[in-house]
Amino acid sequence: MSSMRDRLASPAPFLEAIAYHDHLAAGWDQRYRRGGFKRRADFFENKVLPMVRAGGDWLDVGCGSGFFSRLLAERGASVKGVDGSAEMIAAARSYVSGTATSRYVLPRFEVQTIEDLAGQAERFDGVICLNVIEYLKSPESRFADLTAALRPGGTLVVSVPNRRSLVRGLQLSLRAAIKPLGRGAFAYLDSSSNSWTRDDVAAMAARTGLETVAILGFDPIIPGLAHALAQPSLLYLICRKPAAGEAS
Repeated sequence: MSSMRDRLASPAPFLEAIAYHDHLAAGWDQRYRRGGFKRRADFFENKVLPMVRAGGDWLDVGCGSGFFSRLLAERGASVKGVDGSAEMIAAARSYVSGTATSRYVLPRFEVQTIEDLAGQAERFDGVICLNVIEYLKSPESRFADLTAALRPGGTLVVSVPNRRSLVRGLQLSLRAAIKPLGRGAFAYLDSSSNSWTRDDVAAMAARTGLETVAILGFDPIIPGLAHALAQPSLLYLICRKPAAGEAS
């Protein structure tokens, strides 16, 4: 568990992101039941999950209220969810507290930041990290930490903002225009400071010794058939750590 001193030593944008999500924790899970958040959840369930083997031990980094941890658990994974927001972890625990099921193992949740992964001995068959590394000062170092947390042959799924996204570009322009007026639209952009192209994420995976399995695009507004004309907001990188003896 990360201490308050650890959190205060983190870069300012990451602390802002933790505070932002602390404030939203109580209603975060309900967001996945409507609108763009529901479409994102459906995309993960119907497009991403079929491309991975969900069994074994999985780590959900930046798990929030545990929505995606629960999806993995329902498909047979033993899941540990971690998040830097204590309020989000409290919400995640509340959703599994008192739940009785013999069909799968309930996820467990801990307050922990992505930086805390460095140097830890625990290894996993799969890691998901959805919309987290864009908030970090050294995202490539943290990507390497995610890779190090994998067992040989393991799967990493990371989602990041697409630098060439039409929707994100419009949001950034609108945010810059109305912020001097004291308006608060798209407040997450104050701390979501990094974005990548498809080539960027594939190169980042290669530099850490991972094989890219697929890069999928998602947008809550622009349908998939139109992505050739207007690039999607999010990129989902699915990659694999070579097993022992395999060439990377």
